[in-house]
Amino acid sequence: MQDIPHHRLPSFTRYVHQVFDFPHALAALRDARQAPDLSPRGVFLAAFHGFLFRLRSFQALEAELQDPHRQQAIGADRPFGDDVLRYSLSSFAVEPLEQMLRGINRRLKRNKVFDAGRVQGRRVAALDGTEVLESYSRCCDDCLQRRVALPDPHGGPPQERLQSYPRLVGCQMIHRPVKPFLALEWVRPGEGEDTAALRLLERLPELYGSRFFDILLLDSLYAQAPLLKLARRLGGDVVITLKQEKRDLYQDAQGRFQGRPPDAQFREQRAGTTTEVRLWQAEGLPFTHDYPQPVRVLRSEERVTQQPYRRGSLQSQTIDHPGVWLDTLDPKVFSGPLVRQLGHSRWKIENKGWNDLTQNWAFTHGFLHACRHRPRDRSRSQPVPNRGLAVVTLILCICFALFSAFALVHSKLFRRYHPSLREISRQLYRSLWPLQPPIRAPD
Repeated sequence: MQDIPHHRLPSFTRYVHQVFDFPHALAALRDARQAPDLSPRGVFLAAFHGFLFRLRSFQALEAELQDPHRQQAIGADRPFGDDVLRYSLSSFAVEPLEQMLRGINRRLKRNKVFDAGRVQGRRVAALDGTEVLESYSRCCDDCLQRRVALPDPHGGPPQERLQSYPRLVGCQMIHRPVKPFLALEWVRPGEGEDTAALRLLERLPELYGSRFFDILLLDSLYAQAPLLKLARRLGGDVVITLKQEKRDLYQDAQGRFQGRPPDAQFREQRAGTTTEVRLWQAEGLPFTHDYPQPVRVLRSEERVTQQPYRRGSLQSQTIDHPGVWLDTLDPKVFSGPLVRQLGHSRWKIENKGWNDLTQNWAFTHGFLHACRHRPRDRSRSQPVPNRGLAVVTLILCICFALFSAFALVHSKLFRRYHPSLREISRQLYRSLWPLQPPIRAPD
């Protein structure tokens, strides 16, 4: 039987160097250390390859860096420990990393990676927030805080404890298998997630220019007039999940739907799952009295029937899933079923974005959260601000984008043999193993 060829790290390195001009971006990296003997480039490459190989901690990366063969392949200047990673990355400059991520995404667009899979010729992005971690013992200057009631282990009344958690908002392209994050914005103490989302949307035209994407999918939290005004000013359309039943828009739409037959009714079948869909839509409804921009409201009633195996036999299970969305798309181009499909696509930022990073990329490990081991600012005789968590998150997003482009767009082995993305990471890691001498059989 012929062996299946594997991906090798030199192939990945050539790809990112030739297509994305990676060495030029690496030269711009900097941190706050004074005359370091280990360059910021070497520190970045070590952390970058740690994520590429799906290592779960800096301690695991430190063990890998003790091998001279792997140091040379990764591009590290010399062996070093996780204390050097913490000391350097906690003081890294964020701007060069944001420029690197922007350059990668703009190159992907110029290479027409985002052209295929468009919906009616439109590129689609989604915006959503997530919590990176939760801690009762560590807190940084950027953490949000809340009181959480915890059960008493001795059976007494619940006890309240102060919990710290950093939270961020991200914008991700979702209409293609390659789904890079465009930018991130951290929620600051004392503000809501919607404020950070508006700040992120205002930054996107500065980073990518106008119309990098055409449709933005949003959760119900962002169904606010300032966001619709900003989207209209930027020339894009939105599809927003609508959950607030007390809103005038929601009640006006439900009043139009009541006692009326559905505008569309159809059935979908996928891999043993049957979905019966009924759709209603109402056009020209004012978003609010203060901002009466006309929007369309779509209501969906879905009955999902599955037949999972339980106790060795097929058993039918039926669940009802209602859904309501509002959109600013042209009804002549985007029908009700297509808007429903876009509304469901918002979950891709959860499943293919945050959840993928959490399950497979150690996103919620909490790298450098509240790190105290960082250089000192000589002008103020105190440590520089800790940017470690934001820096590591950006490095993770850069690695996520480059690896996805390499595997899903560039790799012929992926198209021919269909290995999982995790297996491709393992193949890149195993390609660093030096050839072992043959083991002599016992006499």
